[in-house]
Amino acid sequence: MRLSILSSKGGVGKSTLAISLSKELARRRTDVLLIDRDLIGYASYLAGIRGPGLVTSVVEELDTKPWREIKVESGSVTILKYFGDGPRYKLDIEKLHRQRNLGERGWELYRGLLKAKRYSFVIVDNAALVRPEDDIVKHELDTFKGIYPDMPIWQIFVSDFLDVDIKETVRYANLIGSVELGSVLAFVINMVYPEISTRVNHLLDQIVNALKARMGLTIPFSEKVYQYNGDFESFPILPEVGKMATKIMEMM
Repeated sequence: MRLSILSSKGGVGKSTLAISLSKELARRRTDVLLIDRDLIGYASYLAGIRGPGLVTSVVEELDTKPWREIKVESGSVTILKYFGDGPRYKLDIEKLHRQRNLGERGWELYRGLLKAKRYSFVIVDNAALVRPEDDIVKHELDTFKGIYPDMPIWQIFVSDFLDVDIKETVRYANLIGSVELGSVLAFVINMVYPEISTRVNHLLDQIVNALKARMGLTIPFSEKVYQYNGDFESFPILPEVGKMATKIMEMM
C-alpha cells in the first residue's frame, strides 16, 4: 500500500506523521519504504543521511547512497532522501530533462531500490501543495508503478487546527482529484490542544463524510514531538498513530 502524505501548507506535522507511521507499521513485521520528498528533508536528517538527495546526486554525478535502512523490531524502514537540498531542486529537474542520460541513471537507481525488497508499505512525505501533474510527482510515480503496478495508492491529508488551514486542505483534496477518485484514506488534524478537542472532533466528522475518507484522526499537541532533536530510531510514536496503523493493517 502506497500512502502519500499531503498538506496545503508547511509546518503542520506532515513529516512527523510520516516518520512515526512508518516506524509503527514496521514494528508490525513489515518492510516500509519512506520516500522523503519534502524539500527540507527532515526525515532523512533524523536518519543520519547528510549527503545530497537522489536528484542532486544524479545531477552532480556523485557516487553516493542517499538512502538508509533502519531495523525497527521485526520490520524495517528504508528512508530515501529524494530531494532535501533546498530550492535547487527546480534547476536539478530541468537538467535531468535536458540530459536524458542523467535522468535514466537516476531512475535506474530508484528502480534498483524499489526492487531491493518487496515493501509492504511505501510512505511518501511531500512538499506542500504538490499536484499529480507536477514534475516532482509524475515521473517518480510512473517509475514506481512500473515496479509495483498493483499496489493500492491512497492519500492522507494533514492540517493544523486553524479553521482557515482546514478549509484550504479540504479544498486542496478536492482540487487534485483525490475525492473524485475515492482515494482519501485519512484526514488528520494535528497539534490539537485539549480545550478545543471537542470542537475539532465534531468538525472532523463532517470533513470525513465530505471527503469520503476511510478514517479521520486528531493528534494532540506533543511537546516531545514538536521539540524533538534526536535520531530516527528514537522518534516518539503517539498512541493515535498506533490506532491509525491498526486500521491501515486491517485494510491489507
